[in-house]
Amino acid sequence: MFDWLYIAIVATLDRIIWTIDVGPSVHRFFLAPQVGNFRVFLGKVRAVRVYRYALRRVPAYRDFMGKQHYEGPRITAGGAQLRDIPEIDKASYIKKYYLTEKLTDGILPKKGVMLDESSGSSGKPTSWARGAKERRFTRRIIQVAFKHLIENQDVIVINTFAMGAWSTGFNTSLSLLEISRVKSTGPDLTKAIDTLLELGPEFAYVIAGYPPFLKQIADDKRVDFSKYNISAIYGGEGISESMRKSLLKVFKQVVGSYGASDLEINIAHETDFTIALRQALIDDEKLRTALLKQNRGIIPMIFQYNPYDYLFENNDKGELLVTICRKENLSPRIRYNIHDLGHPEDFYSFKKKLKSLGRGDLLKLVELDFGVLFYYGRSDLSVDYYGGVVGPEEIRQIINANEDYKQKVANFRLISYEDKQDQKHLLFALELAEDVHIDAVEKQKLLDVIIDQLFVLNLDFKAGYEMANHKPEIRIYKSGEGIFDTAHQKVKNDYVWNIDYDRANAEGVV
Repeated sequence: MFDWLYIAIVATLDRIIWTIDVGPSVHRFFLAPQVGNFRVFLGKVRAVRVYRYALRRVPAYRDFMGKQHYEGPRITAGGAQLRDIPEIDKASYIKKYYLTEKLTDGILPKKGVMLDESSGSSGKPTSWARGAKERRFTRRIIQVAFKHLIENQDVIVINTFAMGAWSTGFNTSLSLLEISRVKSTGPDLTKAIDTLLELGPEFAYVIAGYPPFLKQIADDKRVDFSKYNISAIYGGEGISESMRKSLLKVFKQVVGSYGASDLEINIAHETDFTIALRQALIDDEKLRTALLKQNRGIIPMIFQYNPYDYLFENNDKGELLVTICRKENLSPRIRYNIHDLGHPEDFYSFKKKLKSLGRGDLLKLVELDFGVLFYYGRSDLSVDYYGGVVGPEEIRQIINANEDYKQKVANFRLISYEDKQDQKHLLFALELAEDVHIDAVEKQKLLDVIIDQLFVLNLDFKAGYEMANHKPEIRIYKSGEGIFDTAHQKVKNDYVWNIDYDRANAEGVV
């Protein structure tokens, strides 16, 4: 009885929202805090509904689940949960079936479908099909998330995400076009700078892009940024608070977005509340101890998400499982694992936790009672080192925390490689900024700084270091040379290599 009653409620509510949702202001009306707890419950009901829908209508999902053993979901008056439904990921599901098999009724509609690609940072690029209805929902979510950067201003958005078939760039332009003016330059520094110079400081600007590219813009001397009103939206990778502080010397606001091509480009976003919370974690050890659930040695990114649209869960490895709670999506995602480490927090329980820790002051910055998402980084983009795990977020934080090295180091790569004797080595490969040179003494000093800070941030690394036969190495590359030349450039920075001897030899690493 409860199943169909609550599913009927969400179906009716979805129809109402679809009918009258003509813009972000109307959409925000349905996010009123007075219905917060009920919205969380209904989001879980929607997750159960989309699971049942996919099982009936999506050939690949029906085939995949037919090979599994599980009890299935449950909806009661006290709650709804997916329970033991098996997770899916790119390897076990996406790569196993043809694109059409993963679509509703196995049909690719003849019109209204946008085919885009992921960046290929985890291998060969993958195509994704997105229908008109889901693109409308995605646009609304992005518009609601970033409306505060655009409203009441004469704004031009400069989209520097990669364009063409790449999903992030194309969808960002489409989503923000309805509420602002957009110029899509892609990650071309000269085009972005020329746009600012050509249009001048009369307008307010929002520049969207990957953090390293935003840093390039901020460091460019061709623009007198003191005359401009520019905010930044970053995505694709995280930033440290020291980098945010550096970017804020040029940009009025710096706000991040969390998403994935496998899912949607913006499923959670930073708010004033989550930014303040993250900064508080850096200074408040008691807060860190109470709130952080994974000892990764880093301060996680923190976002908020609408629990009516997305259900976040954890598996036993601490990886995030994401369910998109809308059956309108052409290719449903139920408990999809993108191999990100993190954990979700129910807003109302989290609110009580903050108050009990004496940090109720942070709640004054809350605008929407959305779920809170802690994100620690990729679980499958890291290197092993004698029982420890080192990830790019740790190296990024160490470099950005040092004002001198932050200016001298343009890029880095963590490389775990094998030598001719099959011994594993850990290499910190650093690309210097243009026209920067360092001598052997400073090179060794830089390695010592990285190792010393990893001892503080990562106890597993410290233990591994003490038992290691091969200590970590460092190699310095001039700007645009060696493994950082144009032949190695991707849409997103490739921070981690796990390679064998043949590849290491071919790349000149050994």
